[in-house]
Amino acid sequence: MKKRTTDRDLTRRDFIKGTALGALGLALYGKDAGLEAASSGGRAVTPAPGEPAAAAQGPASLVVLIRSEKAVGAEDRIDPAVVQDMIDAALKAFAGAPDTAKAWAKFVGPEDTVGVKFTHCGWMRVHTEQPVIDAIVKRVGEAGIAKDRIFAQDGGLPAAKCTALINVPTVKVHTLAGIAVSLKNYINFSPNPSKYHAPSTNLGEVHLLPEVKGKTRLIIVDMLRPYFGPGPQINPLHRWNYGGIMVGTDPVAIDATCLRLCQIKRRLFKGEDWPISPPPDNIRAADVNFHLGTSDPARIKLVKLGWDKDALI
Repeated sequence: MKKRTTDRDLTRRDFIKGTALGALGLALYGKDAGLEAASSGGRAVTPAPGEPAAAAQGPASLVVLIRSEKAVGAEDRIDPAVVQDMIDAALKAFAGAPDTAKAWAKFVGPEDTVGVKFTHCGWMRVHTEQPVIDAIVKRVGEAGIAKDRIFAQDGGLPAAKCTALINVPTVKVHTLAGIAVSLKNYINFSPNPSKYHAPSTNLGEVHLLPEVKGKTRLIIVDMLRPYFGPGPQINPLHRWNYGGIMVGTDPVAIDATCLRLCQIKRRLFKGEDWPISPPPDNIRAADVNFHLGTSDPARIKLVKLGWDKDALI
């Protein structure tokens, strides 16, 4: 019988903390980031005018990455039980909670109407895996939210009805935006999505729409099988089984970290620099222009759990 990976298996390993900078991160983001987002009790916080940025005291945004070599099996099959355990373990670590129920209670409760916004891209065909969606919907229901107040959708999700949003994107290099992770995943909330393509420096506007602003409680990124090559046609050689899930509340820090991963993977694949085109300028713009979070790797605290082989970041 196949042994199931448990929360204990995933969390008893030592945390590996990293805020790797390097010339790549410094060149991309610089040190003049705008208003920073901090993590407090699992909810994103921004300093009030006149207050010193949290980054002055240390990293401003926490991101948790968990990986398992058992998450993706033969023929790219996803193991739902492993995925559930990964999400639970990552969320407990992020929230600083002793168990799964208490971790979820920090983000959603019985009074909420919750939108689980996943990615189903018909063009590039890099979708949020169904076991990731199912695991999140299950825990949201267990947090006391009735089924008729949980909307797990891509297009057509009624954000205006929701009191809480959970952003559940994939990771892919994108032919119109440079990279598509959490910032790009909300593009469907706009009545004019094409407005945010090439250039995409205005992408942060989507997160400030009245029906969206302030509602994102969690970002849970499907990093099981990222796509690092150019599109729109998918080249199987440019997709790899990374076996990861990322959790955070800062969309800019999440995207900056995923960008770094894709850039490293592209360089390893080519044996030389392989710049992303168009440049993913929307990440730094979301920081400096729209104040949605922090894009500077020096101000992002990355905590890694589980399988560390070929983690790259």
